[in-house]
Amino acid sequence: MAAHLGEALYWTATVLAALIVVLVVWAYVYNISRGEPIIPVVALLFAVAVWLGGRGCRYVFAGR
Repeated sequence: MAAHLGEALYWTATVLAALIVVLVVWAYVYNISRGEPIIPVVALLFAVAVWLGGRGCRYVFAGR
């Protein structure tokens, strides 16, 4: 049962991280149209942290 919880948390974190990346890409494209090509690096780092947190949950709950 715990392994299923780990998988569910992993996929939830993966979807959340992907949503953050999509928003970062949208913000980058929006900034380019305004003449200010700025990549929100902090948001990308947050997306990586969320994804790694999901991987950690999968590892811990799967007992690997």
